[in-house]
Amino acid sequence: MTRRSVLAGVVFSVVALTGRPAGLLAAEGHDGERDTRTFTLDVAIDAHTLNLNNNDPADPGNPKRGSTFIVYGKIFPGGTIPSGVTPFDPNTAGSIGEWVCRGVFLADFADIMSGKASVSFDTTQMFLLSTDANAIFTEGFEGNVGVTTHRTIVGGTGRYDGTTGTVRQLTIGVNRNGAADGLFDLRFTFRVKSGD
Repeated sequence: MTRRSVLAGVVFSVVALTGRPAGLLAAEGHDGERDTRTFTLDVAIDAHTLNLNNNDPADPGNPKRGSTFIVYGKIFPGGTIPSGVTPFDPNTAGSIGEWVCRGVFLADFADIMSGKASVSFDTTQMFLLSTDANAIFTEGFEGNVGVTTHRTIVGGTGRYDGTTGTVRQLTIGVNRNGAADGLFDLRFTFRVKSGD
């Protein structure tokens, strides 16, 4: 059994246990503060890019609290990806950038799969909105399907240089990546304050 198939099993089990989550959309625009802007992005994680470093080498298919990983995805305009378990392929046309996520498990695989651990990961995420020359970087927690977490924007590059703010992350479902080994779909609502 591969690491990818194990994690895919977790994803589909979590969706089955928690049901289909509600979507969250925020229109792009100013939110009343002169230098603050709100916008939404969707991310489809590509299961084929997942690399898991389990901290228990004797049991590589069963991540434990403290296991690390890196995974990539594609960024789409907010509202592009439907909620639930869908056939959405991360390589669908219309992507506006690349997403890179590295993180650590905050709970054992069994607790994530059972739904006992609603907050499952601590991650750094990079939103490459063309290349790393125009990117937003965030830090924070990630939750199971249907769980909303809050992240902080720690900076950016290029046109996002000096950017700060917060991000609300909702795990909206699972893409099947054109096969049976998909991963999570995410929706991010950014509340951004521009630099000087």
